[in-house]
Amino acid sequence: MHQISDENAKAAEEHAKVCEKHGKLVEEVGKALEGNGEVPQEQVKLIQEYGKAVQQHANASLKHAKAAQDDAVNSTEEYTKSAKEHVKATEKHVKAVKQYIKLVQNYLYKSNKNY
Repeated sequence: MHQISDENAKAAEEHAKVCEKHGKLVEEVGKALEGNGEVPQEQVKLIQEYGKAVQQHANASLKHAKAAQDDAVNSTEEYTKSAKEHVKATEKHVKAVKQYIKLVQNYLYKSNKNY
């Protein structure tokens, strides 16, 4: 059976760690917008939820990346699971960014109407 190299497994681990940081940043953006009367709070809440989801998937990716390094027999399976979780985290990150863009566009539209 094919095995994942330590180099690739470690790279997956590093990607998962970076992804987790991105999730924390997304959540912080949501928290910074919390209570701002200028923006719809349901959108703010969605951004925060996406940030938490990014972190959850990143943690799962990290767990599988570490398992790929520790378990030579199942390294391919664990690496694949890590990659799938990373994809899920990335999808949530993209949704958060789209939500933020929508929020900013609405804010700018309202601001331009007031001039």
